[in-house]
Parts: sequence; structure tokens; C-alpha cells
Amino acid sequence: MQDADLLDCLVIGGGAAGLTAAVYLGRYKRRVQVVDAGASRLRLIPLSRNVPGFPEGIAGPDLWRRMREHAVAYGVPIAEACIERLEQRAGGGFIAHAAGREWHARYVILATGACDVAPEIPGLDHALQAGQVRYCPVCDGFETQGQRVAVLGRAGHGLRESLFVAGFGNEVTWLAMQSQEEVAPADLARLREAGVRIAESAPTRIECSQSDGVCVDLVNGQRLHFETLYPALGLVHACGLATALGARAHADGQLEVDAHQQTCVPGLYAAGDVSVDLNQISVATGHAAIAATAIHNRL
Repeated sequence: MQDADLLDCLVIGGGAAGLTAAVYLGRYKRRVQVVDAGASRLRLIPLSRNVPGFPEGIAGPDLWRRMREHAVAYGVPIAEACIERLEQRAGGGFIAHAAGREWHARYVILATGACDVAPEIPGLDHALQAGQVRYCPVCDGFETQGQRVAVLGRAGHGLRESLFVAGFGNEVTWLAMQSQEEVAPADLARLREAGVRIAESAPTRIECSQSDGVCVDLVNGQRLHFETLYPALGLVHACGLATALGARAHADGQLEVDAHQQTCVPGLYAAGDVSVDLNQISVATGHAAIAATAIHNRL
């Protein structure tokens, strides 16, 4: 392939970060391609009220659709595919491979995001749409004020999320899965001061229904009832394409980047939840604007 046929930038991922990068690069009149596996967490959000400009809230699928339309309006093509392998190209740039297809680009923005570790709950998808199960208290803790809330998570992660949710005036119970013994006494004291209860034994079954809300059966035979459940089981950050090329990542999989969102692999940028920072839509769009502008200035 001749250099004249190279994409200026390949954007891998079509969520908030990837589509914002596409809009910026499209408006910069650059040759850009988005390749999207269709797994953006935007599409799982029932309603978000912390996206600037939507005080009444906007459904995640509607926001995702609007962002795609925005990118397409500037001539950015979007291919539906999952990139399986990314390699560095002789002479500079990258080649991305997906099911017999490939794209060559001078630069790459990795916007592959993350996936929540899901609890084993019958009808989980319906419970998410009904707001009975929520993954992000930063996004929607405000909407749970005054509710009976359970946090499912082990040790430090579960403890921190319980404290965070308690800050909204909720009646919080930590389903610690018997991991409270791994927590320092001083931290347990902070829970008590915040009014957070700790379940007496581990949960054996969690189910959600429109009539009964969130029901949790414990090993000791107790049945607890809540209005909202926050699973705090962690995230899986989709960093494999980058780390295979030598990019550095934290233990949780978030990629290390510089002030311009570039990884330690020259020409490979990361934006959104896959890079180190707060996992939020507004942060993802900011990352994308920074990365896209840095690439434009290098071309």
C-alpha cells in the first residue's frame, strides 16, 4: 500500500470516546475510519442525567445514536467489526486485522472501553433497564437518594463504593461476601460512622422483580429487600491490542498515557475507559478531543 492510501487515523471503538474522536478528525478534514464491535456501554444506560446539556436526562442508546449521526455527518465511515490484532507497519503506522479485513493507518486511537463484571442475577438486563441494578454511582448516585441500597463487592472495592453511595443519604448494606475480615479496623469504623450495615453472611441468590424490588437471600437464611443494587465487582478494560505492542497498563488494565493521550507506543493513543482516568462519558469525550487534536497537529 502506498503512503497516499494510508488512513490518517484509525479509531478502534465506537462509543463516546471513539465517536468524539471521529467528529474532531472529520472536522479537521482528515482521512479517518471508525471500526466498532458494537459493545459500547452507552447502549446499556437506561437514562443519564449527568451528560451536559441534558438536564432531563438522555437514554444511552439515544446518545449513542446521536453521536454516530454526528460522526457520519462529517463523512466518517463506520465499519462494524471487531479488531482481532494490531501490528506496527514497516516504515511507520499500523495495520489492524478483523476477520479477513485490514486497515492501514498512520495513527490509531484505541477507544475500546471496558466491561463491567456482571453478577449472576436472573433477568439482569431487565433489572438494569428498570434501574434496580446500577453500575455507576458517580453517574446516578444522585437518583438513589433515600433508598435502601445494597453494594455487592469484596474488600476494599466494595467498602469504597459503600461509603460513596452512603453519601447520598441512602440506607446502605454492604454485601461483603465475608471479605470484611480483609479490611482494616479503621476502615470498618468509617463504615459504621457513615451508617453502612454489613450483611451477616454471604449472599446465595439475588433476584429482581417489579413487585418485590431486589431480594437477597443470605447463607444464614435471611432475606433482605432493597430498591437498588450496585455490583462493585470490577471492570475488564479492553487493553489487549495495545499491551500486545508493548503499551504499559495498570493492574486493572487501564492504559498509561501521556498528556496527549499517547501510550508508550509511538503513534498509538488511548481515550475513554480503556485509558487511566475516571470512567465517565464527559471524561471520554475530553480524552478524544485531546488525542484527535494531537494527531491532527502531527500530520
